[in-house]
Amino acid sequence: MLQIWLIFTKIGIFTFLAGISLYYFGFFEFTNISKRWDLLLVVKILVTFATINSVITMKKWLLILFVFSSIISNAQTADQWFQSGFDKYDQHDYTGAISDYTECIMLAPEFSEAYFNRGLSNFFAGFYDAAIFDFNQVIMSKPGEAKAYYWKGYTYFEQQKYDDAINAYTKALYYNPSYIEAFFERGYTRYTMQNYTGAIEDFNKVLSMQNNYSDALYNRGLCYIGLENYTAALQDLSKIVELNQEDADAWYFIGYIQNKNKNFQEAINALSKVIVFESQAGDAYYQRGIAYFNLLRDEEACADWSEGLLIGNEMCKQLYEAECVQ
Repeated sequence: MLQIWLIFTKIGIFTFLAGISLYYFGFFEFTNISKRWDLLLVVKILVTFATINSVITMKKWLLILFVFSSIISNAQTADQWFQSGFDKYDQHDYTGAISDYTECIMLAPEFSEAYFNRGLSNFFAGFYDAAIFDFNQVIMSKPGEAKAYYWKGYTYFEQQKYDDAINAYTKALYYNPSYIEAFFERGYTRYTMQNYTGAIEDFNKVLSMQNNYSDALYNRGLCYIGLENYTAALQDLSKIVELNQEDADAWYFIGYIQNKNKNFQEAINALSKVIVFESQAGDAYYQRGIAYFNLLRDEEACADWSEGLLIGNEMCKQLYEAECVQ
């Protein structure tokens, strides 16, 4: 009878271990992804239990049960650390989030999502080298993880490592060719490097996927200005103000282009809108003053440059002193 009792007890323990393994690793979708470790490890554990069942003593079975339960308990704690880190990140407590994600990683070192979230926390806390480390850990674990390459590029940009940023964005696009944010950020990085032609190519890709993406229109317009293609720039900027009549930045560059094209009244109209939306826009007073001056409306020109001077615009000060002080 004792032998039969031992057999059934071993079967019960084995079944229990198998059940909590399947439950814990998410076969029934009761737990989140942080608990889905290496499936192969589970299979190995269960196969080992089955193999040694005939020779292992009852005390050793109970020891195995204790150790396995401890592993599960620790992993659940890792999941709690992950959730705590997520909550702190959501509250912009990035230092606290970093600490919690680090605890999670110590208990679940294969959990790539914890590395990714810690990378985001490091980024927003300004710890850029640490963020790069975390994103690289994600990439080592999941080589095709486009979002890790994207944020790696974003971090490199903040460090002014523009070539590295472009390489990272390009990798993100290799793994996800429709990653619109990666096209936009690579375009913006190229714009920052004054590679206007390359930037336009990226903004074109963005706009082919979303034709009313105003930031892409705006930045493509700036690239056209950099190339002195004012006609194309005006088309992009005009479309932006169709989408948003109160976009002061777009109105400013429309006024700037109209001054370049010697359409001074159109420049005044556009720049006046800027000043309505942003009364402290010194550059708008400067440009509108130029338009007034070219229309021989000197009094209005001096009034604008005087206003810009009071705001602290150096260019307004220079023109006011040169043209308005007798």
